[in-house]
Amino acid sequence: MSKRKVLTLDERVCVLELSKNKSARKIADELGVGKTQIQNILKRKAEVLEDVENNVSGHRKRLRHTTGNEDINDLVFKWFTDVTARRMPVSGPLLQAQALRFAQELGVETFKASTGWLASFLKRNNIVLGTMSGERGDVDNDVVNDWKSKLPNICAGYHPKDIFNMDETGLFYRDTTRKSYHFER
Repeated sequence: MSKRKVLTLDERVCVLELSKNKSARKIADELGVGKTQIQNILKRKAEVLEDVENNVSGHRKRLRHTTGNEDINDLVFKWFTDVTARRMPVSGPLLQAQALRFAQELGVETFKASTGWLASFLKRNNIVLGTMSGERGDVDNDVVNDWKSKLPNICAGYHPKDIFNMDETGLFYRDTTRKSYHFER
């Protein structure tokens, strides 16, 4: 007797696409799985599409398990999405601190943002650590023009030789913000 083949998320999406013009039996034969498994995937179409929308890894084979901290996880995920959209660097301790803050606001006293929680959160949401390259973020042209008018007043009284870029100072000696968590592509 052969071992049961479990389809990845990418393969389940493929099943949904194939179901538009093929029967469950034909899809099952093509993928080498049982007809019941294909029918179950078609029945859970909404869950599959939700996982795709929520950036779940395409290599994931099993359904997501509930942890009991879904409220906290959802808030941290929304916060993370917002912060990374603004191209701000995010570290593990920052994610843990944010999770603890949300837990405190929700009145969950038993929650601990452990390294195990962090690893599970990152894996569950398909988030990886990587090096940021290029500029830190785009700036709106209106903001640039506004600062161009303000800058001469701010720099008044200083000699040009005493004005530096931040990345030309010793403050960036131990700059670790080049590495940040981001969604895996």
